[in-house]
Amino acid sequence: MGRRPLLPILAVVVCLALAIPAVAQGETRVEILSPGGGSEVRGRVPIVGSVIMPDFQFYKIEWGIGPNPSQWAVIGGLYEQQVTNNQLAVWDTTVLPDDTYTLRLTGVRTDGNWVEHFARNLQVRNSAPAETPTPEETPTPEETPTPEETESPEPTAEGNTPEPAAEASATPGPDQTSPEDQPAEEATPGVQIIAPSEPLAQPSPTPLPDDEEGNQLLPFDTKSLKEAFVFGALAMGAVFVLVGVVFALRRLF
Repeated sequence: MGRRPLLPILAVVVCLALAIPAVAQGETRVEILSPGGGSEVRGRVPIVGSVIMPDFQFYKIEWGIGPNPSQWAVIGGLYEQQVTNNQLAVWDTTVLPDDTYTLRLTGVRTDGNWVEHFARNLQVRNSAPAETPTPEETPTPEETPTPEETESPEPTAEGNTPEPAAEASATPGPDQTSPEDQPAEEATPGVQIIAPSEPLAQPSPTPLPDDEEGNQLLPFDTKSLKEAFVFGALAMGAVFVLVGVVFALRRLF
């Protein structure tokens, strides 16, 4: 019965014993914040990130071609100071051809163990021009019309200023007629219809040409007269021929 109270105390001691090495080990953070994976870069690219770890010895940054490089090249050298959310190194991409690259950050401890972090599929585009955002068109504000200044009436010779004419009332009075009740000629401004007071004169016939003695000549068609003359001559000729044939037949019989 005396051993049961010791069991909770023993469990607490075991938990503390396991937690003490973890606390003593401290925080470990090795990461590249910029440039992010899949981004497009050009020129001299600052690499921003963090390298925090217990028993820190140094860190290094390398680049390789492709999303999974088989060979790596060190950027700068070995860095012996830990960094927190700051610049780790500067990557000069001007000496590299345009392609897909991967960055590798490695933090090394004093016991030889290390922690790695990758930024893959970085697109180096030094030959292509940088894209500039298209500025949005801002609408031009419309000019507000300036109210026209009304001229003040000039004073008369007697020194009194004439009063402005009273504005016409929009609502017709009892002695006034609305535009709908007025005649059409009065409703249309600037147009006056004049009704004829006398009957209109009939058009006179076109005068015929006169001959040398002053007598009017009737119009005739010379072509029709010629055709009638020829037709009459042919008819008379046909009649004479017919009469000759009749007399010839009578002599024979």
